[in-house]
Amino acid sequence: MATFGEVIYLALDLIKERSDDAYYTEEHMLFLAGKFRAYLLERKYAKSRNKAFQTVSSENEQQICVELEPADLLPFGCGGNWLKSTKPLPDTLSISNPRISTISDMLFSNIEMIPAERMPYVGFNKWLKNIVYAAIGADKYLYLSGANPQFMLLKGAKVNAVFSDVEEAAKMACDDSGNGLGCDVLEQEFPLEGSLILNCIELMVQEIAGPRYAPEDKSNNAKDELGEAALTRNNTAAPTELADRRRLRAAEEE
Repeated sequence: MATFGEVIYLALDLIKERSDDAYYTEEHMLFLAGKFRAYLLERKYAKSRNKAFQTVSSENEQQICVELEPADLLPFGCGGNWLKSTKPLPDTLSISNPRISTISDMLFSNIEMIPAERMPYVGFNKWLKNIVYAAIGADKYLYLSGANPQFMLLKGAKVNAVFSDVEEAAKMACDDSGNGLGCDVLEQEFPLEGSLILNCIELMVQEIAGPRYAPEDKSNNAKDELGEAALTRNNTAAPTELADRRRLRAAEEE
């Protein structure tokens, strides 16, 4: 996989070939990379006719870590034991479901992701007391519930998902041990499968540089028709004004 920095600087190098005086910041290119990544993934998976049989590659996922604390105000109702993330989660794409796991394998590795509407009705079955349920609320916070009160000892959790805001998710990214990956986003892996990276770079370049205008001289009659074509393409003056300019140019040549 390529890193954020490799994707951005490859796009900048291609833009530089088209225009020597073009200058764009890394922040702007990072924004474009995230937007076109989401577009390519939605086009491949969400709009695919066979999406039921097409699983999203793990290369498109990011892993973030969130701290947990006991929840006081619950958007799902009252009852049971609850934990809540200290920060809201970045937005996710609908092409795959998030996966939740604990940072420590010693505590409740079995966490079941469910819709938020089911949260008030889980965690009361004594036969399933070792299952911890998780859901993302309307406020974008992560909530956990379970029948075993010992799960309240959890201090953090890992979330693997295809996030739409890759830059925000990169700030919360962590490894399997729960350690942060650093503040430099450009050094992290760009969460896009290899077959789509070149498409993403191409879309970034097209967005910045625009279409190239290269007229072709088909007549080969020793006249400067390419110069006239370029003038017609780039000039927004009225037709009569263009005609006057051509007459003046012809008179000067004579």
